[in-house]
Amino acid sequence: MPTTVLIVDDHAMVRAGIRVLLELQQDLKVVGEAHDATEAVASARELRPDIILMDIGLQGLDGISATQQLRESVPSARIIVLTQHENREYVLPALRAGASGYILKRSEGDELVTAIRAVRAGGTFLDPVIAGIVADVHRDERTADPLDALSSRERDVMLLLAQGQTYQQIANALGISAKTVDFHRANILRKLSLDSRADLTRYATRRGLIS
Repeated sequence: MPTTVLIVDDHAMVRAGIRVLLELQQDLKVVGEAHDATEAVASARELRPDIILMDIGLQGLDGISATQQLRESVPSARIIVLTQHENREYVLPALRAGASGYILKRSEGDELVTAIRAVRAGGTFLDPVIAGIVADVHRDERTADPLDALSSRERDVMLLLAQGQTYQQIANALGISAKTVDFHRANILRKLSLDSRADLTRYATRRGLIS
């Protein structure tokens, strides 16, 4: 059976060009087109395509929000973002929304066909430019200092906890409730990937935050 494709783009000429390209492939079949997100969701529910080619810059509901809706309402369909946008402000939200591929409109037609086949087979496909952006983000996340994720109040609570003060002592010192101290403690442990207050004390000592 051919792989069925729904094309979502607000430009009729773009949809027509993609249709011509895909219909040259014996294993691909365009079953529908949509010009905005509302029509895309309705068409996907009716047609149940294998692949949805999704533009981001749509009128009304944007393509990223539509991607999230489609992943929830038509989970069998896999979505490939096809767009001109190549900065991380678009790339990361699209992938987090559930897109299985991200390809730029300036790419060659063969690359789009390859992307569809790869995603249909259960894989993912990222344009080389997009893959570089994702790799940079992952590298930044690995090298980031976890302490930078703490707010100034969380840092205050962390130091007092590490010094062995009780919840009530910390609450009195900072002018907050003991319950709020416990709330901050939980957030601090989560952000620093620690399991206990003893781990926190060892972490603060190792980082030179306390003696």
